[in-house]
Amino acid sequence: MVMQIQKKKLLGTAAVLLIAAVLIVGTVAVVWMQSVQPEISVCIDAGHGAHDSGATYGTRLEKDDNLRLALSVREKLEAKNIKVYMTREDDTFLSLDERCRVANKKKCTLFVALHRNSAESGNGVEMWIQSTPTDTDWALAENMLNALSEAGISKARGVKTGYAKNADGNYYVNAHTDMPSCLAEIGFVTSEQDNELFDANLDAYAEAIADGIEKTLRDMGKLTTEADEK
Repeated sequence: MVMQIQKKKLLGTAAVLLIAAVLIVGTVAVVWMQSVQPEISVCIDAGHGAHDSGATYGTRLEKDDNLRLALSVREKLEAKNIKVYMTREDDTFLSLDERCRVANKKKCTLFVALHRNSAESGNGVEMWIQSTPTDTDWALAENMLNALSEAGISKARGVKTGYAKNADGNYYVNAHTDMPSCLAEIGFVTSEQDNELFDANLDAYAEAIADGIEKTLRDMGKLTTEADEK
């Protein structure tokens, strides 16, 4: 009888230890998966900064508009639970190489540079991607432009490849980031109409850009909803 009791105790202890081991292994596996699974994140680059004012129109400086929009886009993306890395959060200067290094070091999923255009005449929004774009480069640019077209812009000027002054070249940030990227020209700082629309619709522009980014991430299979999982 004593032997049977001791045997039952040993079996009970073994069962408890086995359950504990399973739980420990499961926890370790989850932690390991989280550590090796790449983070889903977006790098938002507010063009220019500090002594580099970008395009100007009277007292209006492109660098200020870029930062205002970038900070608002970050807010919209974070509201969607999307991790955001900023190249700058204030009136700071970074070289083009430093901007790319921020995104590459963080291994961001997407890179979006925000700028405003300038010319003696002209208006509207256009997207620039590298001269040999990936499907995701195209999708990112098109998704953002389509969303912005519903947000009160003067004109959609399309998605363009390469570099405005050299068809065979590329904007530096498109060529030197390791992830799909897009340089967005959000209206002309030299256009009264575009400036009025930019100021009136800043929140809507930020929401549209965030929506375009979110759609791209979903199409890439990087984001899922409860409906997707059912």
